[in-house]
Amino acid sequence: MTLLPSGAREALRTLAARMPADVPVRPPAPQSAILPDFDTRPAAMTPLLPPAAINDNPLQAVHEAVERDLRASGHLR
Repeated sequence: MTLLPSGAREALRTLAARMPADVPVRPPAPQSAILPDFDTRPAAMTPLLPPAAINDNPLQAVHEAVERDLRASGHLR
C-alpha cells in the first residue's frame, strides 16, 4: 500500500535524480524563539501594603476579664 499516487512517486524520483549526491544539505538557519515584538522584561508589580497592625496578645482577654472582676469587686476604680 502506498501513500502517494503513482504520478507523485514519479515526480519525486525525477527530483531525486536531478539532485547531485555530493551537495551537502545545509540545516535551516536558527530562528529566535522569542517573537520580535515581545517584551521579555517582567511586568511591573504593584506594591503590596502590609496588613494593619493588630494586637495579637493571647492574654488580652484574660487581662480584661481580671480587670472587670477587680473593678466589680471594688479593688479597682
